[in-house]
Amino acid sequence: MRSSLILGLGYLLVVALTAMFLQDPAIFYTYAGIFGLIFTGAAAILTGSNVSGDRARANYWISTAKDRAVRGKWVTYCFMIGFPNLLLAAVVYFSSL
Repeated sequence: MRSSLILGLGYLLVVALTAMFLQDPAIFYTYAGIFGLIFTGAAAILTGSNVSGDRARANYWISTAKDRAVRGKWVTYCFMIGFPNLLLAAVVYFSSL
């Protein structure tokens, strides 16, 4: 989990340095926001929170406990990569208005 957070923050650092070098905050919130949305969206898809109740119950009973544990680990990884990027992109966007 810590490595995924470091990966997300590393990408954020690269985008921030690029935006500072080019002196354009739009680069930062655009690329960090897209990256954050992709990984946060992947986490939402993997949790199964985008389906109706009957499909969620069917998915639960079809999958094994091991499958649910692996999927939960991937959800955590994707969320820890995407959320800091999404959060800081929103902060930079609203502070530059």
